[in-house]
Amino acid sequence: MEIVVVGHLSRDLIITPETRQEMLGGGTAYAMLAPAIGAFGTGIISKVGLDFDEFYKISLMASGLNLIGLHYEGDHTTRFVNEYDADGERTQRVEALAPQILASDFTKEHSRASIIHFSPLSCNEIDKECFDVAREEGALISLDVQGYLRAITNDCKVTSQIWPESDEILRLVDVVKLHDAELKTINADESELSAVSHILDIGPRIVMVTRDRRGSTIYTRNTQVDIPLVLSNAQVDSTGCGDTYAIGFLLEYMRSANVTRAGLFAATCSSFNVETMGPYDMPDRVMIETRMRPYLQA
Repeated sequence: MEIVVVGHLSRDLIITPETRQEMLGGGTAYAMLAPAIGAFGTGIISKVGLDFDEFYKISLMASGLNLIGLHYEGDHTTRFVNEYDADGERTQRVEALAPQILASDFTKEHSRASIIHFSPLSCNEIDKECFDVAREEGALISLDVQGYLRAITNDCKVTSQIWPESDEILRLVDVVKLHDAELKTINADESELSAVSHILDIGPRIVMVTRDRRGSTIYTRNTQVDIPLVLSNAQVDSTGCGDTYAIGFLLEYMRSANVTRAGLFAATCSSFNVETMGPYDMPDRVMIETRMRPYLQA
């Protein structure tokens, strides 16, 4: 496999003043981007419950994902409820969490992937030993930190938290993806550059910082590359933009070894993501290259 994405799939319930809709969520769902853009084999490692809709499994399989790492365990799939008020403010709570992903859930085929991307939705979702297994065969190890910065209160609401084991996990990965708000949660008293420098000193060699509609910046130990916002044709749903950004970057970086090109490719993947609801209708490489071309020439 070229890439494996590790983390819980989720039955996300979206509630707005006008609608109530369930959809498939989690970074592993947005791994459906990878086969669409030509990855040489894409797998996921995830756990779901008996309540996982067969339609979701069919959609994952039809996209080209390898599902040998999809494990059914227990009654409940992870379920997030995202409720938006009339002003667009979100309240998030958790109705269920699937069992923890363990090192034993990896097969040899998974551990031999070129890229292993961890995308947890909650802080205890992935056992630390999974990172050790991922490193055994020399894969490029990537992490979206989002889940580690989430705490779940006694009344099941999702709040932000400090990540006490950050250094322990970060030293095991090569690439880190954060939203700028998440970076401030980790290092509230430091500038972005200082906070990123601290992460790079721990061990990662690439840090991606995304900023909603304000573009992104990719840092290495020697360079800082600002990536502009790539414009979309519509604004429907921003869920999964960070996931498509990370997956797009990783695959293109492995092909080109060019941070700027990979960053623009990632931003273009995200621009298509906001045009639809859920992890469906993924763009192919021709669509991405066509939309990206003017930004490469700028």
